[in-house]
Amino acid sequence: MLQQRLSVFEWPNDAGKLSLENGLLVIALKTPPTMQRQEARQLIRLAIQEVLALLLYCDVSEIDLLSQAGQAVKLLNAQHNIGLSISHEVGLSLVAINMYGAVGVDVMAISSVPEDAELRTLAIEYFGVKAAELILSKPTREHKEAFAMAWTKFEAGLKVRGEALVEWSAARDEKLKSIPVCRLALGDGYIGAIAYEATI
Repeated sequence: MLQQRLSVFEWPNDAGKLSLENGLLVIALKTPPTMQRQEARQLIRLAIQEVLALLLYCDVSEIDLLSQAGQAVKLLNAQHNIGLSISHEVGLSLVAINMYGAVGVDVMAISSVPEDAELRTLAIEYFGVKAAELILSKPTREHKEAFAMAWTKFEAGLKVRGEALVEWSAARDEKLKSIPVCRLALGDGYIGAIAYEATI
């Protein structure tokens, strides 16, 4: 279920303003449109170390991260159950931190959303016929934003569960529907969502 919007802090400009909301924190790193993904990954990894050092009141050198291809980056510290998730788009990278468990974040540039014909096909394949019809029932000018919101919510939920991208099924939706999801307060041109493991 989609919750309220969650604040996003620009890094490093907002370093002195960071605040957790229910144990959650999202930082955004603006990158040049020409930057290669590998370079963006290195910058975001350093940002994670710097942010966690602030949150945990320790030195950056004490923050050890494990990143493996196809898997979420992890904090190597047995004392903490901190979840991390990263998402990259042209011009913007996001990091989500959940101090109490798993987290997933996803960002999409509205400019990268396909036109209606392809959008309809993708929506049916990944969200199901009912959800696709709901998106396309909105005014035409709102289709891309509605699709991007549905897509980022979907991807963020998959990341929390550690599952690969899969096409729609009732069983898949059942697994994802109980995961809390918040829309992210991003600048014009981007849509994002964070999903997280709720604490008991």
